[in-house]
Amino acid sequence: MDAGGVKQYTAAQLPKAEQQLPALDGGRIELPTPDGWAFASQGKGLLTRFHLKGRTGIPQIVVKAEDSPSGIATVTASNVGEYAEQVQTDLDAQVAQKRATVLEPARPLLLGNNAWARYVLSAKLPGRSQATLERQVLRTTRAGRTYTIDLQVDNTDLAKHRDHAYAIAAGVRFHEGQSGATSGTPEPAAPAGAGPVGAADAATAAP
Repeated sequence: MDAGGVKQYTAAQLPKAEQQLPALDGGRIELPTPDGWAFASQGKGLLTRFHLKGRTGIPQIVVKAEDSPSGIATVTASNVGEYAEQVQTDLDAQVAQKRATVLEPARPLLLGNNAWARYVLSAKLPGRSQATLERQVLRTTRAGRTYTIDLQVDNTDLAKHRDHAYAIAAGVRFHEGQSGATSGTPEPAAPAGAGPVGAADAATAAP
């Protein structure tokens, strides 16, 4: 489904994801856990990491938060196109510095009630010149904090796991300010649609 030219998925079109974790990032955000995945760890530089149940390593979904230095303070459906353009400008600078290999450029995306920029990078595991990964990054900014949901998969598995990262992004609940107001609440049902260096080091991976 498209909304004003922006690709859109409702929560009902995506895999099931349930709230299992407490609020993170000082109470600013709640993250659902997608069906078939499990909370793996927290660590320096990341909010959480998810792995497939019973497995470790790749594929994994790494979620990070950091202060946004400038630009749009809160991404909405009305400004997500402009936000994606800003994200692409950042990516272009990384490419020029040979810090990133972009497979798919930044594009606006509406997931549930939340607005994101989506792009895909290529990456390699350290010491394995032939072992390549793909990173689908979903990025948004709320109240001056930038959040990324970074799906890291073998280079043939992106389509297999893409929608699990989408389900997290669609189900995120943001708590802004002292009012406790939230967004990303569950929707009514709708008819049906450079890089990391390995699992242990994903917390330090850019975008």
